[in-house]
Amino acid sequence: MEESVTLKVKVRTFPSKGRARVNETVMPLLAAKEGEALLITKYPAVWDEKTKTVSVTGYADNMVDKSVIMLSPEDIAALGVAEGDPVSVVRKVTWTEKVMKGATKTGDTVKEGAVKAGQAVKEGAVKAGHTVEKGAKDVAGKVTPKKEEKEL
Repeated sequence: MEESVTLKVKVRTFPSKGRARVNETVMPLLAAKEGEALLITKYPAVWDEKTKTVSVTGYADNMVDKSVIMLSPEDIAALGVAEGDPVSVVRKVTWTEKVMKGATKTGDTVKEGAVKAGQAVKEGAVKAGHTVEKGAKDVAGKVTPKKEEKEL
């Protein structure tokens, strides 16, 4: 899970379910951009499959205190927290990002394996080449007639 930020819950003046307002300095801490999804859970967060979370769209607002996240009453109730309670907030990683990260990791693993396999094939080919060269010289010495002997 990404780095989380702990903020205190405050009820939004103009409630809008699924939207959160945070100070503009908080968005970079979450590595989030305006309009991206944020995941919120009770503090302290465990971040496992059983963790109760609420997903909201995050908006920066320089009028919001740096220690606060403004949420609708519905989102606060869904989290099971009260105004003033601390919550953990992270940027919600999209499926596309997860797939791309996995594909990149898999691609890197395949590339490393291919490089190692290529090196092993090259080493084997060099050894085989030396063996063939040595064998060819040995056979050539046995087949080529000596000067005293008549040529075939």
